[in-house]
Amino acid sequence: MIARAPGVYLLLLSLPAAVETPIGRLRRIHFAPGLYGYTGSALGSGGLAARLRRYAAGTGRQHWHIDYLLPHAHLLGALVREELQRLECAWAAWASVHAQACIRGFGSSDCTCPGHLFHFGPSSDTAWLIDRAQRELAARWVPAFRLAPPAL
Repeated sequence: MIARAPGVYLLLLSLPAAVETPIGRLRRIHFAPGLYGYTGSALGSGGLAARLRRYAAGTGRQHWHIDYLLPHAHLLGALVREELQRLECAWAAWASVHAQACIRGFGSSDCTCPGHLFHFGPSSDTAWLIDRAQRELAARWVPAFRLAPPAL
């Protein structure tokens, strides 16, 4: 169960095939297949639970850059940490050390980071990345099926 508390997250996505898609007003971006991570904070009402449920449900208008990529990807889950401070930039810095590439300008229009979306390489590296993030970011892994409310 995800807490309604505020926090920070690293959303993990698997992109099965290359795709080129428009991202907001940025531009069309080409995404190679593989494992991607998107860092963000959920400090508003509903906290982590509301934000991650929104991503898992795939509904709602396209508001954030990640909303444009999610329809093309398989959501694996999220690394989360309850936190009152906005740590998404610190988590993005951590991700940049472990990633093969940063998608410049993606998800970072309100900060000075190069980007908040990272390509980590083949999706086969998922277990390694989750283990490392749990240790180094004091994060908890939540698989995708636990992010969305149960179907009625």
